[in-house]
Amino acid sequence: MRILRWLSLALALAAVYVIVAPFVLAFGLGGLLTAGVVDWAGYTRTPPDDPLTIGYRGDPGQAFGYAFETVQYATELGPAEAWVIPAAEPSPIWAIWVHGIGGLRENGYRIVKTLHEQGVPVLMITYRNDKGAPRSADGLYSFGLDEWRDLEAAVDWAHGQGAERIVIAAESMGAAITGQYLTHAADTRTIAGLALDAPALDFPAVIHAGGKRYWVPLSDLVATAGLEISTLFRRDLRQAVSLDAVAAFDGPIFVAHGTRDPLVPFSISERLVAKRPDILFWRTDADRHPMSFESDRAGYTEALRQWLAAVRQPAATGPNQ
Repeated sequence: MRILRWLSLALALAAVYVIVAPFVLAFGLGGLLTAGVVDWAGYTRTPPDDPLTIGYRGDPGQAFGYAFETVQYATELGPAEAWVIPAAEPSPIWAIWVHGIGGLRENGYRIVKTLHEQGVPVLMITYRNDKGAPRSADGLYSFGLDEWRDLEAAVDWAHGQGAERIVIAAESMGAAITGQYLTHAADTRTIAGLALDAPALDFPAVIHAGGKRYWVPLSDLVATAGLEISTLFRRDLRQAVSLDAVAAFDGPIFVAHGTRDPLVPFSISERLVAKRPDILFWRTDADRHPMSFESDRAGYTEALRQWLAAVRQPAATGPNQ
């Protein structure tokens, strides 16, 4: 009888866990996605002095002595701030940098420096819920489901400044924004190339991987149910999957990702490369997100140069060119 009582108690506790845990996850996601709550940008830490190290804070002039201009581009929610770093000579190809969730424009310097040295003007944008950009009605990040419209507005602004072809460079959720832009934008034919670092192209996969990483019991069940419950309060983030849209893009793609990334699973990049074996894939053993550049700065930079050389080849015919 004692064994039966213990078994009944265990089953009851398991049932409570299965019911409660998804709600805890759903509300936890609300905190994760609330603008200003998560400090991926490093505002609470002493910033590094090296502008190529993530967490550095300072405009392009402070970082490198670059000439730059602070501008505003029009989004559907209002004006958003951006930095424009011009090239020494006019260029038909421009680049747009899209940072990750709660991040800084400055996180892009590791890529922007190479683009600038190769003669590419760069537009470093903010988007909804950033400091310097309009706030959405709910104040929540949506992993690209809404933010892609701001990227589309930035692309339009760059075209208005003379850009003929545009490359998009992005990290983490910035890659998700890019993927949703490719999915939904009316016209992406002028996009010439993509450079993606630790791309979060599958939000449900990020949540499922997190459960496994932290040894959450019945993690797949909890993640599935938690994502379902979260739809009662906010956008359905199960739709924040754009891996196929990126794979369908027919221009040159550069992807960097660490195999031990603790936030965005490396498997997302593996799936993307499986669909597009021609991707220039910079695979590292980095165990922080998104820190592939730090594993081999010279190698990362050279891979970017190779990608940019492919972008500059005569445009091929196709839906994106």
